[in-house]
Amino acid sequence: MSELAIQSQAGTGMNRSRVGLGHFPAIALSCGVGLLLCAVANGLARSTEGDPMLLYWLGVLLIAAPIFYRLTSSEATPTERLTLVCLLGLSLYGVKVLRDAPLFTFSDELVHAFNANQIGDHHHLFEANSILKATPYYPGLEGATSSLMAITGLSSYTAGMIVVGVARLTLIGALYLLFLRVGGSARVAGLAAAIYTCNFNFLFWGGQYSYESLALPLLILIMMALAEREAVRREALRAWAIPVIVAIAAVLVTHHLTSYATVGILLALSLAYWYVKRSWASPNPWWFAVFAAALAAAWLLIVASSTIGYLSPVLSGAVKAIFNTLSGDAPPRQLFQKGSSAVGTTPFAARAVAVLAIVALLAGLPFGLREVWLRHRKQPFALVFMVAAIAFFATLALRLAPAAWETGNRAGEFLFVGLAFVLSYAGLAMLRRWPSRPRLTRGLLAAVISLALIGDAISGWPWDAQLARPLKVSAKGNTVVSPPLAMAEWADHDIANGRFAAPTADANLLLVPGNKSVIAGPYPDVEDILEDPKLASWQLPLLRRHKLRYVVSDLRPAASDGIRGYYFSTGGSDEGRLPRNVTAKFAQVPGAARVYSNGPITVFDLKGHP
Repeated sequence: MSELAIQSQAGTGMNRSRVGLGHFPAIALSCGVGLLLCAVANGLARSTEGDPMLLYWLGVLLIAAPIFYRLTSSEATPTERLTLVCLLGLSLYGVKVLRDAPLFTFSDELVHAFNANQIGDHHHLFEANSILKATPYYPGLEGATSSLMAITGLSSYTAGMIVVGVARLTLIGALYLLFLRVGGSARVAGLAAAIYTCNFNFLFWGGQYSYESLALPLLILIMMALAEREAVRREALRAWAIPVIVAIAAVLVTHHLTSYATVGILLALSLAYWYVKRSWASPNPWWFAVFAAALAAAWLLIVASSTIGYLSPVLSGAVKAIFNTLSGDAPPRQLFQKGSSAVGTTPFAARAVAVLAIVALLAGLPFGLREVWLRHRKQPFALVFMVAAIAFFATLALRLAPAAWETGNRAGEFLFVGLAFVLSYAGLAMLRRWPSRPRLTRGLLAAVISLALIGDAISGWPWDAQLARPLKVSAKGNTVVSPPLAMAEWADHDIANGRFAAPTADANLLLVPGNKSVIAGPYPDVEDILEDPKLASWQLPLLRRHKLRYVVSDLRPAASDGIRGYYFSTGGSDEGRLPRNVTAKFAQVPGAARVYSNGPITVFDLKGHP
């Protein structure tokens, strides 16, 4: 490591301490002010006071832009660069936490929080989850959370936030060390780690309480360990093999898709080693790839076979959507959507920023590829990074196919590791190109990276969901919670047992805090039962077959939206309400009883129906 630090300071003509924090204190203050502005913006959004979006983005810029600017400097020490990128990662995670209500409000978060609570309550793994049946078989995240809950007495929400925060710190620190080893320069490592925060998912999706939020940092740890292993003496290779094997196993039990990505990346590194060295001998990691593939296959077939049925429709649907879009049988997906819900409120200026961000990334690609090729074409990691950088832009095309956009979105999070490394060299080439005005050039580069951060965050998460929404309302000392949350709290307090059928948002809240078994969506076809104004002959038999005693009828259009469906309705968000017949039809079922009503939400008990 010391040799790399020395290389990173070459050409500066300065003998200074390698451990100084430099401008870190002042930049940390700027991050604090930025988080304060984000907190104020979210508070205003919860109270529906005006449009605080500009204040929010100003807060994000106060966090990120000073760090980007300092990392472009040749004067910052390796210690300062590492602390700055860690500060950046944690501060941007703080932006996501500030948006959260005092409970998880992303759909995947509630599913995993339920799993963590189940482990804590039953003291063993693999308790069933009625919404996402595959998730209990990948208990790495929930196991770590439940352990922290047992030790500290914290709730799954608080413990989960801590676990993901530590994972975020691990991710950004491991990225820095990986890039430092591969690039041999602390300046490259700092810039590349900072650029990685510009990927579509970093601000929100990758910071949620979900299994990929832990599995991806573990994958980066594997890559970092392999890069370090390459640099050690031959007699130390076995020592480095132990953490790699442990990390592979940890990824395997944490997230299915990341475990498959791990196999693919290890295979790509093995081929790159063979291409460069024409040898399969160590440190070629081919046997790690074989080990990871065998372990993933064994876990899938023996422990988590339900994952096959979970992933098959997603992947087959993505392939079908691609062909349908290319052939013209289906229209392309409109941009600025999350899932199937168009975000029509995204203003033109925001869309322009998002498009310019992609243009900026693409513009830097050829310059970065040239620099990396000239400097590191004999390094296997660098070759894999170059291929990943190119592949990232290929995955953007998947966003135009309605059922394939999520596949491209998930792949981009992994491929952006290579793109960040490549673009860091494009940035350094830009600084060398105009050396006469270094501060102006550095400022321009920091502005471009800031543009990429803001633009990709706009692309990665719906515009109208960037800020918090009202979940609780207080007046004259009383607190009223949103209708779906009130329904879930009622179920937790008044319903001892019995399974529910509910729309997506209501179902997620019935898991946590409702602590109930619930089914939503099309498999089985609960969503059509809950949206059809007439009671078809097949509906009641399906409910009986799956032992769904309670039916939640929710007339709100957001009830089926796992992003927006947890909050109070504001403005025109209730346009397109379902007809009242959707609820009234259950009152006509013989023996059915209305057991709960709260505005648009009504719950029926079908126990009396034969």
